[in-house]
Amino acid sequence: MRTLAPIFAALATASFAAAAGSGVVARIDVGGQPCGVAGANGSVWVSDAQNAELIRIDPATNKVAGRTKLDDIPCEIHPAFGSLWVVTQSGNVDRVDPATGEVVAHIRVGRVTYDATDGGGSIWVTNREGRTIQRINPATNKVVKTVAFPRTGKPAGIAWSSNAVWIGDDYGDSVYRLDPRTYKLKKAVRSGGTGANWLAANGSSLWVSNNLSNSITRINTRTRKRVATVKVGLGPVNLDVVNGDVWVPCDQDKTLWRVSGKTNKMVEKLSASGNPAVVAPVEGEVWATIFDAGSVWRIRPE
Repeated sequence: MRTLAPIFAALATASFAAAAGSGVVARIDVGGQPCGVAGANGSVWVSDAQNAELIRIDPATNKVAGRTKLDDIPCEIHPAFGSLWVVTQSGNVDRVDPATGEVVAHIRVGRVTYDATDGGGSIWVTNREGRTIQRINPATNKVVKTVAFPRTGKPAGIAWSSNAVWIGDDYGDSVYRLDPRTYKLKKAVRSGGTGANWLAANGSSLWVSNNLSNSITRINTRTRKRVATVKVGLGPVNLDVVNGDVWVPCDQDKTLWRVSGKTNKMVEKLSASGNPAVVAPVEGEVWATIFDAGSVWRIRPE
């Protein structure tokens, strides 16, 4: 998906056909429109954007073990501070206790919230249409600071690296750095492509999806310089790091790419008959949501 804002572009029915190497070990039908995915408390959690639910999957059986009602249009899920922080496009972030699956707080935020991360003792979210970044105190479940994003762009992915908050720009060619002490927001590094939206951090390495340039870029957040740019499939979106390698779903050509964190080169490509939307690491495995197929895939890297 190029953006999550209008609710999501229509995606086709999907199934992965793995190349030699990693294998798809389970396909779990969850129904609706599965979007975000994360692991916590021995379970895998999936948000359903269509039915506004949080779905709990038992990885021991690869079956749905429970469902929780959420605010409208949930997607990204970020585990932190003993909770699941579920981004929704209803103007709320839903905080969920993974021990019970219950929503313990509905936190009012900006317009069309896109992504969440944690760092500096706080939760940070981007509001795409509100063009803001907000800091949430997990002790009070309240927004304690709102920072305006440049009006020429739209904040998208967000990550914490090298003691700062990093934000992608849905329409731009740069990644922004927000100082959590002074709240100064600066254009930090050109991403090497356009549509520099989704981010994934691994130590001082920040990986950026250049959605409109069909590439990903690795940035050293200590030196604030580009390290490498790697061509991938069409429309790279919600990438993540698993076992040191970067997994990149490309929703426009129905592929999932694996890029080595050691060599910065593509080492594996999985084909799909539909559009992978979001990937996440869970106990060394890759879990991927297939939006319109109503399914979640469990992939074991080799």
